[in-house]
Parts: sequence; structure tokens; C-alpha cells
Amino acid sequence: MQEKNYWPLGIIGVLLFGVFMVSVSITIALKNPIQDESTYFDTKRNVDERINEIIANQNLFNSLFSYTISLNANTAKKLDFVFPYYAPSHRPDIKGGEIVKIPADNVRLTFKLDKPTTQLKNITLFLDSPIQAGKLVNLGEFSTNDSHTFTSQTLDNLPNGRWKFILELSFITDSRDMTPKKAYLESEVFIGEIHTKDSTPTPKT
Repeated sequence: MQEKNYWPLGIIGVLLFGVFMVSVSITIALKNPIQDESTYFDTKRNVDERINEIIANQNLFNSLFSYTISLNANTAKKLDFVFPYYAPSHRPDIKGGEIVKIPADNVRLTFKLDKPTTQLKNITLFLDSPIQAGKLVNLGEFSTNDSHTFTSQTLDNLPNGRWKFILELSFITDSRDMTPKKAYLESEVFIGEIHTKDSTPTPKT
């Protein structure tokens, strides 16, 4: 009686298993894409190439402006915004503090300069996930009547869970150089209840 050769079946099984694992890996990658550099609103490659310029502009911003950022004009409820390069979410070597918890509705951020200046031209607020890609939402621009206190729109229906606010700040150095420069600040927040299903944040007009 001729002995059966199981090697072809084994090889086919290994190949099929390999195809299955590749398919699973592709599916996982598509569902969980790599987080791009949404903090600076550019690709990671471009950010890597421009990081020295980004840091220089941030240092310039810090030398020009002193400010406080608070929640709902409550100076006792300050939000700790930092330059993203030094944020714990980007730097595992930096220990993060306690994450501020905020409600999902009737939220307004106040950015107050120590003294009025026309050098700060624009502040735009964004919401993003620190752990998932494709979650960046533009929550609108801050408004001001005196170039001293800037306020966001009133935000309602913010998604529950762990998020971060990102501020994109446009400024000029002096009246002789009107070319706008960019600075960025971010602050992690915990919104509402963690078990409630996420929804799309909407600014109140």
C-alpha cells in the first residue's frame, strides 16, 4: 500500500494561513490608521522637516505674549495648555498631570492676555483625539472686542471621553513685519461620561 504524502497539504495550509494573517493585518491597519501630525496640521514628514522652524516660532510667541486660558470665564478653572512638543501625549518621558474634566455642553474657552496687543491676530480652536486618527474637528475662531480677551463660541454636544483641545494662534512680531507666524497649544480634557457613545461636536452660533 502506497504511503500518502501530506506535504502538499501542509504547504497549502501554511500558504492559506499566511494569506489569512495578511488579510487580518490589513483590516486592522485600515480600521486603526497611524495618527498623522494633526497637531501642526501637516504631514508627519513635513513636520519633521520643519520642526526647528516650529519650535523657533513657538519660542517667539512665548516671548511676546503672557496669557491665561480658562473655562467659561472662570479664572479659577484654568486649562493647562502647553506647546505640543512638550505635551505628555507626544513625549513619554514627560509625566502628565491630572486631566481636567469638563461638561459636554455649554463650554466656552477664554484666552486672556496680560495686556492688549494687536500682534495676536487670530485664534482657532480644534478638538482631536490623542489616540485615534481622523477625529480632528474645527470648533471655530475666537472673537474679541478689545484685543485683550478672546472667547470661543459656546460649544455643545461635545463627544464624551478623552480628548484634547488644540489652539492654532496666528501672530505678527511687529508692525514692520506683517508676515503671520503660527504657534500651537494643546490641553488634554476628559469630557462627560466615558461610557456614553461619541457624537459630533457642534459650536453654537
